[in-house]
Amino acid sequence: MERVTSPEQIKIAAESSEFFHYFSDHILTFTQIHRFEADEFILCEGQTPEYLYFVVDGKAKVYITHSNGKTSLVNFLYAPCFIGEMELLNAQRDAIGVQAMTTVTCIAIPMQQFRNTLLSDSVFLRELCIYLGKKATNNSRTYTHNMSYPLENRLARCIQLTAHGSIYSEKHTETAEYLAVTYRHLLFVIANFIKKGILKKITNGYKILDHDALNHLANID
Repeated sequence: MERVTSPEQIKIAAESSEFFHYFSDHILTFTQIHRFEADEFILCEGQTPEYLYFVVDGKAKVYITHSNGKTSLVNFLYAPCFIGEMELLNAQRDAIGVQAMTTVTCIAIPMQQFRNTLLSDSVFLRELCIYLGKKATNNSRTYTHNMSYPLENRLARCIQLTAHGSIYSEKHTETAEYLAVTYRHLLFVIANFIKKGILKKITNGYKILDHDALNHLANID
């Protein structure tokens, strides 16, 4: 993780994002920029977060480990968003796992130092409630999609969410778990995408050849 303490760089990051939509100016004085590279863990499971993160750039995966020891990919995060907001509210004590998919740039607010300040700020609390409401709605929509549409539609959307440029390289085991299908069923649909010319197998994953066809399959709203 790279830490940036330059006030100029922090201000630029805040102004280029929605930071001031949620926070007042004076909070910025006490923040840092934390930058995580792809595949680096932003939070490890069971860790008590030291910072409330406001993500200004990048995307990440959210993991959870079940009581039987099995780990599942449960969600994706995209800028702008929060990491650690549930711990700030004491809705959960220990963090779930969050891993960067791309370079992720966050404005980091020391959680213990500013917990009372943030929880006494009516503007911040109102905007956080709206954010959490939208997040819950999006999670419900994702669950509904996973229950209501064929795998080819759901996989197309998943590829769109996780691809880096035109390259899709997620682990099949994680994708199958996220989409609630068998590994074999997932491979069958990927093979169909290759036959249709939507994907091409390459060394580090799959290259998207037909973005229009993928978009058509993914457009299931």
